[in-house]
Amino acid sequence: MLLRDVVEAPGLGIGVLHGDAEALSRPVLRACTTDMPDPTRYVSAGSLVFTGLVWRRSAEDSDLFVKRLVRAGVTAMAAGEALHGRIPDDVIEACARHRMPLLVVPDEVPFSRVIEYMTGHMAGARMDRLQTGLARQRQWLAAVADGRSVGELLDGLAQQLGVESALITSTGVTVAGGAELDDAELDRITAAALTADRFPLRLDGDFTVLPVGRGLTDRIDAWFLVIRHDESGPECVEAFSELAAVVALDRIRRDERRRVAWEITDRTPTVRAADSRVAVVAEAEGRISPDVLRGLVEDVLDGAVTSIDAANRVVAPAIGSDVDVARLLSRRLGRLAPALRGDRMFVGVGGQSSDDDPACAVRAAASACAAAHNDPGPVAVRRAELDSALDLLSTLPDELRRAYADRLLGGVVEHDRRTDAGLLATLEAFLDCDGSWRRTADRLHVHLNTVRYRIGRVEALTGRSLARTGDRFDLYLALRSLEPALA
Repeated sequence: MLLRDVVEAPGLGIGVLHGDAEALSRPVLRACTTDMPDPTRYVSAGSLVFTGLVWRRSAEDSDLFVKRLVRAGVTAMAAGEALHGRIPDDVIEACARHRMPLLVVPDEVPFSRVIEYMTGHMAGARMDRLQTGLARQRQWLAAVADGRSVGELLDGLAQQLGVESALITSTGVTVAGGAELDDAELDRITAAALTADRFPLRLDGDFTVLPVGRGLTDRIDAWFLVIRHDESGPECVEAFSELAAVVALDRIRRDERRRVAWEITDRTPTVRAADSRVAVVAEAEGRISPDVLRGLVEDVLDGAVTSIDAANRVVAPAIGSDVDVARLLSRRLGRLAPALRGDRMFVGVGGQSSDDDPACAVRAAASACAAAHNDPGPVAVRRAELDSALDLLSTLPDELRRAYADRLLGGVVEHDRRTDAGLLATLEAFLDCDGSWRRTADRLHVHLNTVRYRIGRVEALTGRSLARTGDRFDLYLALRSLEPALA
């Protein structure tokens, strides 16, 4: 029913203290009664809230109470005159300030009588809508069984109701629907949907967002139905809610097909980069399972076929340049940040350097993924940039790098293990200080002769001279090959 129906109800004498004709056309979905100072827990979107103003002590109380009603999406407030003999001016002013329609219930009319009238009026309409909704859902289920896509159903309903709509993932990828949403709109919608306390979610009158299936629980990989500029009232929202239930069933079937495809893919003994010569490696920390991460990466990369490697990381080929792929992953996966709550995602993007070794891109991406652990934020995306010797080294197989490091520094590592002499730390400081004896001694807080002695032991154990540029470079690469980010 509309707010106007309550005002025009015969024998109730309800008046309007604030609200124009447009406000009286607002839909009322239910009635709530509360006199708690914070009504948030006791009201819901679309409600007509009845209050006896027991909570009011000052104008500040009125402003805060009305502000909370607006935040909860309440349709209007109906205040009783019994306590104060009239409605205080500050209550009227607060409603006008926050554009909340305000009705006045005469002293001699109990709230229960108004609510009883509303219940009777709405019951018949609700039954009609229920029957219509069930018939509509049966038609949709039959259509899906006959092979029609949920995209066709979504477009058909949107056209019928005169709105634009889209089915999107939690990362802002459009699954179906004709509504074109730009990046800024997707950022806004996903951020609000991933943190919403309840649905339907209205965003400043521009969008209405509905959950698909699991809704409030599994936010990270949720789907949402978005209605743009919904001016059709509660019937429109109800119709899309009914369709959301059908979409949820279709998604269950899609996820089952995806799991079967994963089982087939995981039987492949090796993972090779795509013809695009770009690969993605992703891993998560916390409650995010590899399968959830895997699905997110496939959605973001537009259905790329992923695998799980021996380290339980998600590996996928990607189409496009490594720069564009990294930017896309950062943008879309970054939208999940509000829902991660302590969990983290790490993603590496690697470009293949030659056709002779197609797994090169995967190794580079794995190295970049490991390096992303050092970056701040809940979602870290790194690109393996081959513009230094270290970047080139990161593309080599792990076994080859370990063998190289062991061959040059194995004796030094073993000597440190037996004697705790600090030779490896001294070598690292010496190279970082560009071979300066004095700066190395200052950094390590030891005597200059101690540095000379330790470097001499390193040279004896490695057979290399740190006075020669080539030997220094060899030892530098060997030292970096021992680091966890490259190991």
